[in-house]
Amino acid sequence: MEEILRSTQEKFPEVCVQLMDLNKSAGSRYIFLSTYNALKSFHSKQRISRTLSMEILLYVSANRQINEAIKRVGITAETEKITAVAVGSLREAVIGAGELLEQILGIKSADELLDSWPPNRLDSIQQSFGITSKELSATIRKDEAICESIERLAIERSALLTVKK
Repeated sequence: MEEILRSTQEKFPEVCVQLMDLNKSAGSRYIFLSTYNALKSFHSKQRISRTLSMEILLYVSANRQINEAIKRVGITAETEKITAVAVGSLREAVIGAGELLEQILGIKSADELLDSWPPNRLDSIQQSFGITSKELSATIRKDEAICESIERLAIERSALLTVKK
């Protein structure tokens, strides 16, 4: 994966890219808010890491420790699907980086997978973020889907990273 990130960085130096395990990523809204918080943190005086890509990984994992963040949402031999986050100031460069990733990985982008919640993904996210069944049943709202509740709890954990500084 480091080679993929390095190749993308060489061709698109103005774009920051981070790759994660889709089955451990809590939905598109979660990815967006975590990335937004990482950007705010990185451009403040209280950043957690030295690079924006690592800051994104820390916020998406809702963990300040790099090794724990990689364990929580990083790509492993068991990873079946990958989530890519690309951030840059030029739309064309971000699109180009995405197209390059598709080419290198030999797969077509499918954004709809971010909000697809098969049971194994629900379990994986719940386990990864330490969301217990008891916590889930205590916080789920009337007529709320379990995936929405899990996403909301993950968002809270990521947002707490800012407070823990």
